[in-house]
Amino acid sequence: MNPQVIAYYEHLFKYEIMQMPFDGARKTLKELVEHFFEQDKAHHADIYTAYCNVRKELIG
Repeated sequence: MNPQVIAYYEHLFKYEIMQMPFDGARKTLKELVEHFFEQDKAHHADIYTAYCNVRKELIG
């Protein structure tokens, strides 16, 4: 796994989540993961790790 890629995707997930209250047209976290999986097939494990990290942070 690549820590820089994980940090990049964590940032993207957090940015999208923070934008949701301002414009409800954004995708859900699950939809974002699916979208990134389709676009970046080489980093599935990194994307999933970033998703899990952000999810843990949100849930607590």
